[in-house]
Amino acid sequence: MKKIRKIKKWMAIIPLALMSVTMAGLPICDNQVYAAASSSFSDVPAGNWAYDAVNKLAKEGLIDGYGDKSFKGDKTMSRYEFAFIVAKAMDKFEAADETNKQLIDKLSAEFAGELNRLGARVAKVEAKTNTWVSGETRLRYLGNNPKAGGTKLHGSDRFDYRQRIKFQGTINEDVSWIARVQAQGKAGNYNTTDGSTAAFDMFAITAKNVLGLDKVRIGRFPYDDFSYGLFSKAIGVDGVRIDKNLGTVLFTGSVNDIKTNTNQGTGTGDSGDANTLTTAQFSGKASDNLGWKAGYYWSDVPGTSTTTGKGTLNTNIGSFTQSNGWVAGVDAKLGDYLLIGEYISTSLKGAQSLPTSPKGWVVELTSATKQPHVFFSGKYLVDYKKKGDFGWSVSYRSLDAGAVPSGVGGFDVQAVSYATDPYSTFSKGTENIKGLFVAFQSTISKNVVWTIEGQDLKIKNKNLTGLASDDLGKTYMTKLEFFY
Repeated sequence: MKKIRKIKKWMAIIPLALMSVTMAGLPICDNQVYAAASSSFSDVPAGNWAYDAVNKLAKEGLIDGYGDKSFKGDKTMSRYEFAFIVAKAMDKFEAADETNKQLIDKLSAEFAGELNRLGARVAKVEAKTNTWVSGETRLRYLGNNPKAGGTKLHGSDRFDYRQRIKFQGTINEDVSWIARVQAQGKAGNYNTTDGSTAAFDMFAITAKNVLGLDKVRIGRFPYDDFSYGLFSKAIGVDGVRIDKNLGTVLFTGSVNDIKTNTNQGTGTGDSGDANTLTTAQFSGKASDNLGWKAGYYWSDVPGTSTTTGKGTLNTNIGSFTQSNGWVAGVDAKLGDYLLIGEYISTSLKGAQSLPTSPKGWVVELTSATKQPHVFFSGKYLVDYKKKGDFGWSVSYRSLDAGAVPSGVGGFDVQAVSYATDPYSTFSKGTENIKGLFVAFQSTISKNVVWTIEGQDLKIKNKNLTGLASDDLGKTYMTKLEFFY
């Protein structure tokens, strides 16, 4: 269905391309009626905001180019020529960061009439409901060299898969919806807990221009809205997110239930009283090559420990009841590379046998300058539609115990280990830990991505563990992902 939509759009855009050639002074026919129609297209006045907007998107790599594959921005263009360029940007909407998505939305609204006549069928410019279906299949091989009492993965536990089917559509020009079904499990385990049962990990409604806000999203969705990915979660959390542009600054606020609490004593199983994380964040650009984010969070997710290191904390002592703190970071484009740095300062409430003011920092250098400016855990390093595309990422993190709430660690699940392991690298990748992470990614065929990644992790504060060594060992994985 996606392919049919794209064919329809480009069937409508091809005539525009021919019109653009004519307007550039290169005649393709001697038909005087056609020439008269071309010259009647109104120009966008010089100095209009749309010129700067398109130029910015071109610099971000979200527009392939205009005419000779470069956007000059030094000549007056017609509204139809602008619509042609905006249609190209809409094709790369998902690869844009939040600021550029807002810019594409604004451009699509400005040239909605022309886009409709071109046949660019996008949610922003359609009044009727449309539905799209897409999917993703992932196959992984996992390995580890655990220390600190961990268990080496063996047998079919080293292989797993994940299947996702995503549905999305528009209700009207301001309201859209999305849902995703996911099943995953280990190879060879065909049972209800390992892949036979599928569940919705995403279903949400997004409304634009409501209650004085630019965007409101409610439902279940990946946790993707705070910091550069220090706080992150690939599968769904239930909550609400709001976006509001304040001039050149974007405000994002969210309230999310990120961890269930099943021991309320009010009924069978989960009573619905989940642990909540609330955030408020500002983000913007200091220049074309320098961005920033700063925010504050409040969490009622507790931290627990056991004498064997199997609590939510990567310790064998201590606990706390709640936490709050601030996060700040920058992203800087350095030629062909992107540098991201982030710092967190947290205050623990009800802390027992733990430092009450944990800190942490993360830094990443990557070649993925055209992908969203977040850490590797929240982005791809390549364009999966572009065969031969290659990307890499190197990062280092150093985080005190309790610095990041359990259940929303952005570097969790970069390694897989047994749930019964002490000091698990699977669920505590952002907890009392330090270490190096490296990833390489390549689009080996259109819509097929191959990834190799590995990390070397250590306990940051050994005194909180009772371990003889701070070495947690190494983990690695390789995976193939298929998109359709």
